[in-house]
Amino acid sequence: MPKTTSTFREEFETETGFRWKPWRWFFAIVGICLVVFLTIQVVGWTTQPARTAAGVRERVGNADNALFQYEKFHDACAAVVAWDKQHETARAAAERHDKRTQGKPDPLGRNADESNRLHQVADGILLTRQKAAEQYNADSRKWTQDLFKSKSLPSRIGDVTPNCDA
Repeated sequence: MPKTTSTFREEFETETGFRWKPWRWFFAIVGICLVVFLTIQVVGWTTQPARTAAGVRERVGNADNALFQYEKFHDACAAVVAWDKQHETARAAAERHDKRTQGKPDPLGRNADESNRLHQVADGILLTRQKAAEQYNADSRKWTQDLFKSKSLPSRIGDVTPNCDA
């Protein structure tokens, strides 16, 4: 004969000494889980600054990062020097063209077009050089990267060609 709910409750109470109250137990378990979850969240929130600092220290102090940053600054400085040389060459080519064609008849405007093109190339190289120099300067101001910059490199790159091998 199947047991009824009341028979089950009576037998449960007789055997265990506890009354059968499933909803109360359910809410007690949910409450305990909520307290554990909130405790974990509060502990995580309070330890977050220390964990973040340790993570940054680990990533910044990584040997591969140190080598990368050191080489990046040398490469960036050398790139600015290369852009300066390319600009000087392009400007000289434009000036040679202007000197060679100065005073000669140019009925179709080809000499003027070529002169404009050569000067635009020189200006484009100069703009690229300025962008590279500003990127170097921005990286040089970042405290997570400046640590690894060689002391022989300039702290900032201006309009003058830098000396990367001082």
